[in-house]
Amino acid sequence: MGFALVFLIAALSTVAGPLFAAAPTSDPQLVAFKAWLDQTHPKYGCDEGPGRFQNPTVEKAYPGRRFYYVLTYTRGIQPPFPNSLTMVAEVDAQGHVRPVRDVDALKVGLMKASSRNEACLAAAAVMSLSSCGERRWSYPPESFEAKRKNGGWVCSYEHGSKIYLSQVTFDRKGVLAAITGSAPPVP
Repeated sequence: MGFALVFLIAALSTVAGPLFAAAPTSDPQLVAFKAWLDQTHPKYGCDEGPGRFQNPTVEKAYPGRRFYYVLTYTRGIQPPFPNSLTMVAEVDAQGHVRPVRDVDALKVGLMKASSRNEACLAAAAVMSLSSCGERRWSYPPESFEAKRKNGGWVCSYEHGSKIYLSQVTFDRKGVLAAITGSAPPVP
């Protein structure tokens, strides 16, 4: 019986193509991101992605923006890929890919931090994007402590202890000014 099943699957796959072929994507921005990755990072490896970066906090803080990602898990040892890659990029409707790697890139399209709640929401979105969606830390806006400083906001997030503190700073106009991160090491 087992041999007959294997034979049937082999026969069908030669006639109809692979049985488990990836479904074609209907997301043209994802197609553009994959093509960009293949061109700029040939033979990259990752544990997740490429895929759409879907996060309700990010979607509120960056209205109308679409982000995509690849993620290599943090292991505390060398990744199993020779060209491992972790990154987030924005892809616009025309398929232009813009990597999100620094404060200037994170500013683009980010809501203004005009109130304590807006500052916490924007800080949570910035931390989510800058961590590339790594699952070790969740960044709900209500977990941030926002304090006024020089007319702007400093939003702090504790990674389980006061010694591991990350901060997102907004200037007096509510624009992202700085990010500092201090997450605990990977065990």
